[in-house]
Amino acid sequence: MTILTHGRVVHKQFMEKIIDEFLNYKDDHSNNTRDSYLSDLVLFTNFLRLKKIKEFSKVTPKNVEDFFTSEFLDTYERIWKDKDGNITKRFAGRRSESSKNRVISTLSSFYKYLIFKEKIAFSPIPKRSSKSEVVSQSLTRKEIQIILDFIKGESFSKAPKRDRLIIEALYYLGLRVSELIKVKMVDLKLKNSNPYIVIQGKGNKFRDQPIPTVMLQNLLNYIEIERKVLIKKNGDSDFLFISNYKSSTTTKANHLVRQQVNQIVNKISRVSLNNKNLSNRKSGKIKYKQISPHMFRHAIGTHLHRSGVDIIKVRDHLGHSSVSTTSRYVAKEREKASILEKYGPLSKK
Repeated sequence: MTILTHGRVVHKQFMEKIIDEFLNYKDDHSNNTRDSYLSDLVLFTNFLRLKKIKEFSKVTPKNVEDFFTSEFLDTYERIWKDKDGNITKRFAGRRSESSKNRVISTLSSFYKYLIFKEKIAFSPIPKRSSKSEVVSQSLTRKEIQIILDFIKGESFSKAPKRDRLIIEALYYLGLRVSELIKVKMVDLKLKNSNPYIVIQGKGNKFRDQPIPTVMLQNLLNYIEIERKVLIKKNGDSDFLFISNYKSSTTTKANHLVRQQVNQIVNKISRVSLNNKNLSNRKSGKIKYKQISPHMFRHAIGTHLHRSGVDIIKVRDHLGHSSVSTTSRYVAKEREKASILEKYGPLSKK
């Protein structure tokens, strides 16, 4: 097996065999989770090779600290190729804090596995705060309202109705990206007096997510107008959210993937917030707030709770299996309460 990442080729040697064993050990996890494990561990392995470290047992806490502060973890690059293998597009960006935390969590889990298998005696990964103490990044009520106002127009995207619906689904429905990109047309139950979407969540658990009035009309407009244009141009699709581009391997349109959603969300958020001069200035340069799709999900959880919605209902809305997970979403510092104020955007028509 040969793995290409960050432009470097990693040949399957001793460390890659151990990674394979770890992934097999985690075979009860979803494919998305195991893909994330692989991506994170290949990234770490490439860093170790750069440092001439060829065994996981040789890694020291100092090596891990260097990795955590390196460009390896701070930045990423996506590469698209055509069917002939030619690079057609490159995209470089900075990892969000949640992505960095995921890498750290992967390494911690991996080294616990190595200790369990008696391949090493101790873990070089520093201990982290318990999950209940972790405070996730969110968006303020003001930022959410600015973004929602911005996407009411039609000039911000080549597919404005689709992209607006993505933002609304992430916020109002509190969807994970993995849930959003899997929504199919058959999952839409629009003929009921209370329309809803059947969402496939983590662990193949399903939940019925009501569609609020504030986003229902845009959903219908997208389906009846813009989605039909995309289908006519690129081919039919079972999925709700389809790409601007035609598939090179089938007669059907491509559905959106995680990376495309990330790009859409980040671009809309960055441009809209910059227009309102909400960026931070550092060393004479504008440094924009890094916006990820998950921050909209976190925001709706926080805003609902701040408006007085019971945490059990917030848990059900977000599709969490445990209230303790939901508690992390609403465990903001006391001084941040002032920016949330009373919950507002959901009630706006």
